[in-house]
Amino acid sequence: MTEIELKETDNGELFFRIPEETLNRLGWKEGDDLKFEERKGAVLIRKVKYENIELEFDDKELLKYMMVAHEKGITFNELCEEAIKAKLDEIDSK
Repeated sequence: MTEIELKETDNGELFFRIPEETLNRLGWKEGDDLKFEERKGAVLIRKVKYENIELEFDDKELLKYMMVAHEKGITFNELCEEAIKAKLDEIDSK
């Protein structure tokens, strides 16, 4: 297990550096998209692997779902990701 030092900028933002050997072992490189998820009091970091999925909405439906995302404080893409993940979890639990 590798310990990583958490540092703070002058503006109060937190950051850390991931050691090169850890990046190589994970196959991560600068510019990769990472997602941070809270799990049982810890933070899970995973590389995001995107797939394109074409969705068909009429203008009324699209506006409705974009408003839902806005009300939740997330992007439309994040809303779609949540919905797809929930459906996959539902299928897996059967």
